[in-house]
Amino acid sequence: MSCPADRSFCELVVALSTILDVEEETKLYHAWRVALVAQELAQKVLPGQATQVFYAGLLHDIGAMGLDDHLVHLTLKAGARQNPEIRGHPARGATMVTAIPGLGEEVAAMIRDHHERWDGSGYPQGLKGGAIVPGALLLGVADEFDLTLRAYPGSDWSTVKKAMAWTVQEAFPPELLTVLDSLMAGSLFAEVATNAALELKMFRVILDLPPVNFQVAEPMKITINLFAQIIDAKHAYTAGHSRRVASYAMRLARCLGFSEEAIQRLEIAGLLHDFGKIAVPRAILDKPGRLDARELKVVRQHPVRTIDLLTSVTSLKDIAHDAGLHHERYDGQGYPYGLHDGEIPLGARIIAVADAFDAMTSLRPYQPTRTPEEAVAILSRGSGSQFDPAVVAVASCLLT
Repeated sequence: MSCPADRSFCELVVALSTILDVEEETKLYHAWRVALVAQELAQKVLPGQATQVFYAGLLHDIGAMGLDDHLVHLTLKAGARQNPEIRGHPARGATMVTAIPGLGEEVAAMIRDHHERWDGSGYPQGLKGGAIVPGALLLGVADEFDLTLRAYPGSDWSTVKKAMAWTVQEAFPPELLTVLDSLMAGSLFAEVATNAALELKMFRVILDLPPVNFQVAEPMKITINLFAQIIDAKHAYTAGHSRRVASYAMRLARCLGFSEEAIQRLEIAGLLHDFGKIAVPRAILDKPGRLDARELKVVRQHPVRTIDLLTSVTSLKDIAHDAGLHHERYDGQGYPYGLHDGEIPLGARIIAVADAFDAMTSLRPYQPTRTPEEAVAILSRGSGSQFDPAVVAVASCLLT
């Protein structure tokens, strides 16, 4: 990598693709496999765009976030191609990716077209031949490979190739399928067929990926803010939540005498505090009644996932626990670990107050909306039990 910013950016995008592919306790690795296979194809047929194809592969299904099930399952159901949510996910994903520094329109176009097919049988527009962005075809054939491999686990390339034939023969250019066969018959199949091999290959790719041409100052800051918007986009009522929590946390930190550098780090932790919640199914988060034991377990895993994801990003390791432990309680009755008072990082104790304040003062379907003054009074009543007394003592700064 050319510089730490490049590596951290790549790691952050990989982390987002990872959480988009988590299904309760299972990592599906769909985006990773699509990205790595498409990149290998690009090195043969679109060498100047291999890096863009890799990033497009990682984020190709981001527009499907919040659907009732993962696309690797939904696409197998009857009528899937007529489902407007499924048909609309490429365009939604392209819109999200357009604003990410260093990716922009080129990667977004690949994502937009990744379900279009060479013979015009794809969706959503039914584009044909040269009307399809070339990189999108690489994503499409890599996507078909992953789905087929899932249907035939443990098979060799010959078996997977035969099973793929009926879906890809007319859908992709013959020369592209020839390149895929050559790569898979070589070493590529062994490198991507199992999750263990896939993880090793991803690690190597991250280390060797060429630099991104960001063309903006502070690309990581812009990307983190965009990721906060993506996190909040899973639910209509959480729009702006992460940005507000970060802002409230910064105010509290200033009142507690934090240095400006520490405040800026806490802002990032606030923006990404719900990163792991992307993996929680919408049906659970939107459930109107009480959660059962299984659903509660799924919800209470999201802070652990936040910590794991942020720890995987070199430049964000030091804020992982500040972000992920905001559901711990001062009295030890919180989750996921049941930590208490000084065992909880001060940053997490601050974010806990900021998160609660925003939840109480925002429109939520499960509770009445409080005025800021009412919210501060409720925080005061939780001082020493749910919240750190020292942080609650300065909570009045949230009223200004």
